[in-house]
Amino acid sequence: MSKPIYCDKCKKEIRVREDLVTATMVIEVVPYHEACYAKDLKGAKTFFLDNQPINGFSGNVGIFFVMILAFFWLLFADGASKAASLLALIPIGYRLYSYLTYERHVEK
Repeated sequence: MSKPIYCDKCKKEIRVREDLVTATMVIEVVPYHEACYAKDLKGAKTFFLDNQPINGFSGNVGIFFVMILAFFWLLFADGASKAASLLALIPIGYRLYSYLTYERHVEK
């Protein structure tokens, strides 16, 4: 059973995963239609809205996998970098939250 996901800008339901874009607004993850996301990036919300979508190719490869590698590299490095490895978990947490909250409820 899937729950309906609504766009943060136009308040209409997002039905297809290809039309879903999740991004961070300050510290909150918000869902958008692809067109609404592009409009908000050009609008006044640019200061608060992240320019990088969480889902999609750039979110999966550019952030998620690179941060996993950075986490393990910093974790096993010498010095105080063990504490810095925890910072690499923040984008991973955002990506997992985006999937569990929004993406798995929308049709492929």
